[in-house]
Parts: sequence; structure tokens; C-alpha cells
Amino acid sequence: MIQIYNPTHVFWSRILSRLISPLYLFCNLFRKSELLDSDKIKSIFVLQYHRIGDVILIAPILKSLKNKFPRAKITLLCCQQAVLLAENLHLADEVIGVTVPWTNWDWSIAKWIGARSFSRNFRERNIDIAIDFKGDLRDSWFLWNLKSKMSLGYTDTGGAFFYTHSNSSPTDAHQTLRAFNLIEKLGCKSIIMEENKMEYNATGTIVFHAGGTDPKRSWPEKHWLELAESLSRTHKVSVVKTNETRGLIQRMKEKGLTVEVFSGDLVEFKNWLMSQKLLIAIDSMPGHLAAYLKIPVISIFGAQSPDWTRPLGKYVSIVRPNDICNHVRDHWRLCSQCMASVQVEKVLSEVTKLISRVQNGV
Repeated sequence: MIQIYNPTHVFWSRILSRLISPLYLFCNLFRKSELLDSDKIKSIFVLQYHRIGDVILIAPILKSLKNKFPRAKITLLCCQQAVLLAENLHLADEVIGVTVPWTNWDWSIAKWIGARSFSRNFRERNIDIAIDFKGDLRDSWFLWNLKSKMSLGYTDTGGAFFYTHSNSSPTDAHQTLRAFNLIEKLGCKSIIMEENKMEYNATGTIVFHAGGTDPKRSWPEKHWLELAESLSRTHKVSVVKTNETRGLIQRMKEKGLTVEVFSGDLVEFKNWLMSQKLLIAIDSMPGHLAAYLKIPVISIFGAQSPDWTRPLGKYVSIVRPNDICNHVRDHWRLCSQCMASVQVEKVLSEVTKLISRVQNGV
């Protein structure tokens, strides 16, 4: 079984759910229940505001919803950092950025009241369907305040009373497939990731996206340096400049390595990435974006299972440690020691194999 949330947090969330359920069940008595005719659905709200990568993972879901309800206006509520990219990729008819306190562990009461007010502002739109794919009690509460005619979501952490149509979570499904599972209630069909042969950009670079906000998810700088030394002998190599990679870029310059450095916003990154050869990244948003753009991807995972968040696509390779994690760690899912144990030779081998697969269309 894939562990989606910290088991301790799930336990306490379910306790809280039981404590507050009488209040919300009482409030639901005054909520009008409607059966919706699919031909008359005019507005659909989709909540996916935790991370940029989460938004890219539901791109096929947004397309499926549009295919099923072509006349409906689909509004995507996402994190502020994803707005311009989501608009550029035309993922929804309307994209709205929102910052909610629980995504950055802000426990200010004023921020929570602000999130509630923000949600309630959409009630005047008379929303037909609202959907949340996370199964987080806080997201479910936020969605309940929209007062849509119909609402769909998972109950991983409780809160079934926040939805008109709640679902038990599929335990071993990838994040995208889990989202498809939910919208099947609406008659939407799954859109399988297209597996046409990728255009191999032979003149492009092998891109390193080494940045990661959580050091437990990061691959050590010395590994990236060794990888760059090896690959730069036969390939052009580039590095994406982030706050976390400034030191790496400086070390590369000190070693006299010839590498390109990309610096720009997300939309500029997306446009530039489309002409590159291959991306190597940790478990993070760039891998999902590259796979969406049909750029070959090598994604480096540590102790966390790739079954839940791996990039989806034919030309995606996952590199993991050889051994199951048995380290003493302070995070329920991530392990910096496991990341450090991923050998450079293993990544180099995957680069060779993946490029060969793309060139031969297998």
C-alpha cells in the first residue's frame, strides 16, 4: 500500500473529523440537494493548489473534464507559482492563484479566516461541480465553503460530510490515475498518456535540474559534479539556475566544466525545455513538466515510492537506491541518506539506455 500522508497526521485528522462532523452534518440539512443534467453543467471548479507538479499531473484530468463537458467553464484553483504556466499550457478556461495557510504550515488564525472568506467569495458563481483530488481534511473544508451543487473528493483523512459524493481512496494508484478514478463518477473517460515516439532533440542539452526546497529530497552536489564531468565529454550539459544550485554552478565553473546555465521564469523554462535532449531531476515538478512536453526524463528517487508521484510517459526512467531504507530518519517518507546512496554510475547507465530507447523508438 502506498503511504500518501504521514500516518500520524491521518490519525489525528480522522479524530478531528469525527469531532466536527455533527456541526457540518447539521449544516448540510439546510443544503439543497440537486441532480445535475450533464448537458446543463456550466461551471466546474477544480482545486489543486499544493504544488506546481500536482497541477501538471492533473492536466489529463482537466482535458477529460473538458471533453465530457465542452460547454462548461472549467476554473482551476492552483498555487500562485503555477498560474502563468497553467495559463500558458491552456489547462483550464480560467486559472486563479490562491495561497492557503496549510500548504506552508502557517497556523495563523487570521490566515485561516482569510482562506475561508476567499472560498466563500465564489458562492455567487453558483458553481455546479467542485472537485478536490487530495483527500486532505483541510482541502475538503475549503471546498465545502464553495457551496457547489455537487462536490467530489476523497476521504483519506476523514471529512466525508464535506462532499455530496465522497470516495474511498484507491490505495495503490498513481496520483493521476487516482484523479481519473474520482471523475469516473461524472462519466469522464480516462485519457491514457500518449506514447508516440518523442522527437529526439539531438542538438539539445542534457538538462540538470538539481534544485529542491527540501534537502532530504536532494541528490548530493558531489554526485551532480561527477555526473557533469562524465556526460560533458560526449554531450552538451546545462544546469537550471535556482537558489539551491548557485553553489553547484560555481563548483562547475571552478572545475572548468563547459555547461550552459538557464535562468528564467517557469514559462520561459517550459519553452526552453522543449528543445532540449533529456532532463535529469530529483522527484520534483521539472520531471512532470518534461514528461508532459514529451522530453525524456530520468527521475531520481530516494526512500519514497515512485508509484505515487513518478513522471508519466513512455520515455521516463526512475533511478532508486539498491537497498530498502533502514536508516534512522526524521521524516516519515524522505531520506537524505538514501538519496546519497544513489550511485552516479547508475544514473549514467540510465542515460545511455534511455537515449538508445528514444533513438530506436522502443
